[in-house]
Amino acid sequence: MFRVGQRALFILLLGAALGLISNAVSPKRIPLIAPPKQAPKVEEFIPLEKAHEMWQSGNGFFMDARKAADYEAGHIPNALSLPEEEFAPNYSKLAPMLTPDTPIVAYCDGTECELSHRLAADLKQQGQTNVHILYNGWTAWKAAGYPTATGPAPQ
Repeated sequence: MFRVGQRALFILLLGAALGLISNAVSPKRIPLIAPPKQAPKVEEFIPLEKAHEMWQSGNGFFMDARKAADYEAGHIPNALSLPEEEFAPNYSKLAPMLTPDTPIVAYCDGTECELSHRLAADLKQQGQTNVHILYNGWTAWKAAGYPTATGPAPQ
């Protein structure tokens, strides 16, 4: 009985070691310890009034990070729909319209919404340097009585 336990332990340790080695040499490595989630910096947020002024002047792009159905139900006029799951294919279509310092406002809906933070991070990874997050985006915009639109995103 003791030998069976030793063999089981040996197989378990060998499997764990092989798994760790395989992970270490893999190009799609899984981190053993997840990096701590970084809180957005205060300067990444744009006040609602300033975002509205930017929208009125047509200076910059507004990007809605919510799902397409939420965008269709209501969005900031002329905002582009860029949900996280569609970022890669759709960003390549937008890239020619953008320079690294193009002002971009990312928004989603509600105080707990993380989608705009993820979108801002994805845009920064693509080299965008002038990206802002509209805190409580769609909810705050609508509550302020600013213009809204409905319908699908332009193709």
